[in-house]
Amino acid sequence: MGVSDHPSFEGPLTEFLSFASSLKVGLVELKLDRIELLPTLSSMEEMRKIRDILETFSFRYLVHAPYIGVNLASLNPAIREASRGLVSSAIKFANFIDARLVVSHVGRLSRDYPERLVERAVGNAVSALTSLQSLSEDLGVTFTIENDHRSGDRVLAGTPEQIRPLLEGVGCRLTFDVGHANTLGRPEEFLKSLRDYVVNVHLHDNDGVGDSHLPLGRGNVNLKGVFTALGGSLRDIPLIIECHSFADIRESLKVVRSLI
Repeated sequence: MGVSDHPSFEGPLTEFLSFASSLKVGLVELKLDRIELLPTLSSMEEMRKIRDILETFSFRYLVHAPYIGVNLASLNPAIREASRGLVSSAIKFANFIDARLVVSHVGRLSRDYPERLVERAVGNAVSALTSLQSLSEDLGVTFTIENDHRSGDRVLAGTPEQIRPLLEGVGCRLTFDVGHANTLGRPEEFLKSLRDYVVNVHLHDNDGVGDSHLPLGRGNVNLKGVFTALGGSLRDIPLIIECHSFADIRESLKVVRSLI
């Protein structure tokens, strides 16, 4: 069991880590979009400072690469290259703090572009992801992509039909976001196709329309069905609560613990 940080949380990183410690979980997923963590992407001194903080706690860490303003599929080469560089830095930071798994978003095609450019955007993403997968392999870090949610832009990695070619073409693994999957279909059905690729799970709820990150039990996610679909792998993979307030995290953790 674990919990995820979020850039909207008030207070310093140490406050979130102390909160996580009070929950008696073993895993923490660090979101590098947190303002306090962004400097680690370009400064060895900042990486050392954050590592010193992390080592005062007894968690195992996962790293979520920056996603705000980041787009590995962008048709703009400057944005695409900057995005690849940021995710590369996140992988190196993960290795530096001995975090063995990195989560990355794939990116989208802006709705302002015509649908005929989807294939080009997917090709851009595959090229960037392949480079990032190679770096991860060199550093001994598991590189994962996260399934996307319903969006006004053109989603490139939302359905199993979109994600499977990416996983097989790049050679990476999947962080399965239950709430995201719920905005595009039934998460338990999603897992029938891609369960063997899943090495990390994000847990939160919604009404099936928007990605609202509600506490578990407040939306219509069939959590029992998800856990059944995960089967025996449920014992071996991180289950990360990804809500946007301490109260919602605590509430969701109680739901999960009651089920398992």
